[in-house]
Amino acid sequence: MDILIGIAMFCIPPLFALVIHNYLRHGEMTGKRKVIFYAVYFLVINLLSLGISYLRGVKGIQFADMTMTYKIKYISVGAVCGFILPFPVCLLTEDIITFGGIKRYSARFVRDVIKYLPYAVRSAKADLRSEVSNSYLDWMWWLIEPFCMMLIYTLIFGVVFHASEQYFPIFIFIGITMWGFFSRSVSGSVNTVRGSKGIITKIYMPKYILLLSKMFVNGFKMMVSFGVVLVMMLFFRVPINWSILYAVPVIIVLFLFTFGVGTIMMHYGVYVSDLGYITGIVLSMLMYFTGTFYDVAKRIPAPFGEMLVKLNPVAFLISSMRGVMLYETAPLVGMLCLWGGLSVILIALGAFTIYSNENAYVKII
Repeated sequence: MDILIGIAMFCIPPLFALVIHNYLRHGEMTGKRKVIFYAVYFLVINLLSLGISYLRGVKGIQFADMTMTYKIKYISVGAVCGFILPFPVCLLTEDIITFGGIKRYSARFVRDVIKYLPYAVRSAKADLRSEVSNSYLDWMWWLIEPFCMMLIYTLIFGVVFHASEQYFPIFIFIGITMWGFFSRSVSGSVNTVRGSKGIITKIYMPKYILLLSKMFVNGFKMMVSFGVVLVMMLFFRVPINWSILYAVPVIIVLFLFTFGVGTIMMHYGVYVSDLGYITGIVLSMLMYFTGTFYDVAKRIPAPFGEMLVKLNPVAFLISSMRGVMLYETAPLVGMLCLWGGLSVILIALGAFTIYSNENAYVKII
């Protein structure tokens, strides 16, 4: 069994890299090229992973002596390498992927965002107004809903399950607020194109602008909830120091990661009508692995709890936000930069996918 797990930790990351490489080539790789590039990725990724292990004091390969912690870390490092490596490899080996092409796509993306950003803002404002236009309490619902959820979960986890986290009501509220933004944005992205048929069949705009508009709506609600968090911090007399400034980059990385995931999901949502149901189930499951209601690092036995926080980007960002706002602790800057960089790569993949396929969306929907 140990040998099988050991073989998997060497073989899975290169397979992940090959999938991304084939994705960038629009699935046009021949069987022979797949074998060749898998061998290349296998060699390069494992050399990099073993080199990092060597620098950290791990010498030699003994499957029987490897701890589960080491195996998970090895696969994680390999997965990161497998996520990044296909881009430079494709630039060096694929004729259709060039620096000029990347420059054109990047310039087009920036130009389109600047051009259509006013539309996204106006659309978000219209959605916010229409959402509360027929309600008696108007915008107060944006406060009431998360506040009531906070009270419910505080009662369940704080009283029934005896949660011991300091400032527990605020602890819960931060988790609900950030997870709510991510889950609503990702689940909504799946049906964004299909739900906007009346717009995209009449005028052209980059389809990710529709997602950006929905994220502005969810982002505004998140900011309103964080306003409540600040009031609660004053009420509970939470000490504040300079580390609270890290809240800004944490929110930025959360927005970038959500946008990256959302762009990819909205593409596949056009072709897979049942993806919305699958996404809802997966998000419901993931909610309990992000520490929305508890501290993952403390509740899951060491060292797996801390590893899960680092490997789950939303869990890491929620934990970091709680640290800077409640406990005067700065986040792991290296991990924050890593997830920020990976989020940019996700956005690049999503934008590339949408630009390459958006002409077919109208025919399908």
